[in-house]
Amino acid sequence: MPPLEKKLTLVILCSFAIGCVNLKHVSEFSDSSISALANYETLPTSFAQACRENCRQEHIANFNVYRTECDCSSDEKADSITRLIYTTSMQYFEGLMQISDNTLTYYETSDLSGILGSGNFGPVQLQEEDVKAHSKIATLVLRAFSDGYRRNRIKQYIKEADAPLQVLIHFLRLNLNGNLNGKLEVQKGKAQNLYFDLVNDKSLSTYERTKFAEDYFKRISQIDENQRQLQRFDEVLDEIAKGHQTLYANLDGLDDNEVKGRLARLRYRLDQAASFLSSQK
Repeated sequence: MPPLEKKLTLVILCSFAIGCVNLKHVSEFSDSSISALANYETLPTSFAQACRENCRQEHIANFNVYRTECDCSSDEKADSITRLIYTTSMQYFEGLMQISDNTLTYYETSDLSGILGSGNFGPVQLQEEDVKAHSKIATLVLRAFSDGYRRNRIKQYIKEADAPLQVLIHFLRLNLNGNLNGKLEVQKGKAQNLYFDLVNDKSLSTYERTKFAEDYFKRISQIDENQRQLQRFDEVLDEIAKGHQTLYANLDGLDDNEVKGRLARLRYRLDQAASFLSSQK
């Protein structure tokens, strides 16, 4: 075949093959998602920690220094479920980044072996939809790494993942900025009840009552900061969900300039939110 014909053939083939498309923007979005998701590891509170703090506050209010055990087993289970959902979401984006870079290699996927069952686990309720979504994403990631997915299968990877991934991200948002945030609101109420009585106790000196007021505001300020970080992480999760929906909605135009621009803007907002979280540590 003459050189010119070879070139024309290559151009025609590339027009139909995803492997010839520059997917740097997909890789960069995946990388930003991974970095942003990693802020989960340094969130200032957890279900178990909130449980222990609520329990400790009750003991203080009751002047109890004996038999101060706290049963937080259901909250520890809630944390383990939340972590498993987070880990699976993280490893999905690890796969997406490597597939878009065409550098898929061995990756430690042992964390995906956790088995979930629906039910009520204290502050966390795991619906059948959540269980199925986790299973679908875990299976997809394991298959991608074991079968050696390459760029020509990136559309399949994104298409199969979008619906269950949206469920997992919704689960994280509901349980972190919803249920966990609710436990912090309970802490606020208990702190207010405790310190209100102490600050208004006329049998105490002015100095003692002032110190109790200072302690109250310090405690509320700490809880407020924890809630702000949960809210900011919720914004991170929202940007990740929107970004993946953009990928899914444009599977046949991943190299389109408008798609690249939308992903770039989402990635910028994602990086900004993640930077704020990192600066608070």
